[in-house]
Amino acid sequence: MKSNNRSNRPEQKPLSPKTKRLAISLVINSLLLLFIYYGAMGLNIPIVSFIVTFGYMLIFGGFLIAYIAYNRAFSRKGMTPDMLPDSWSNEKKQEYIEDGVRRQEKSKWMLSVIIPFLITLMADALYLFVWDGFLKNMLYGIILTVTFTVIGA
Repeated sequence: MKSNNRSNRPEQKPLSPKTKRLAISLVINSLLLLFIYYGAMGLNIPIVSFIVTFGYMLIFGGFLIAYIAYNRAFSRKGMTPDMLPDSWSNEKKQEYIEDGVRRQEKSKWMLSVIIPFLITLMADALYLFVWDGFLKNMLYGIILTVTFTVIGA
């Protein structure tokens, strides 16, 4: 007799409206960026490709640096009061830790810009190295082999 795995799983909390908005924003931004990037690259106009690629690098780099700098390189993540200097008061220690948490919450929206750029970069790399570099050539090889086999038979 099989046991029901669902009964062994812990209850999942429903997503908060803020998390839902962030996820929807992430999907919309990813699709929009992919559309703009591949649309501009599909024009096959060198100056447009250069401008799009350069703009992509500037925007992505700027947001990434701003996110890391605003969160102070995540140096406060996982910090406990006993890790801080003993000369600080408990209030100052607590304020320091809460500031790190506040900064991470306030900067979450930047991830809805950074992650779509990473998705576009990954999609472009897959296209260039997997599709263009391997699968397309393999597919052409199969088509040529089948064609010559049929014609030669």
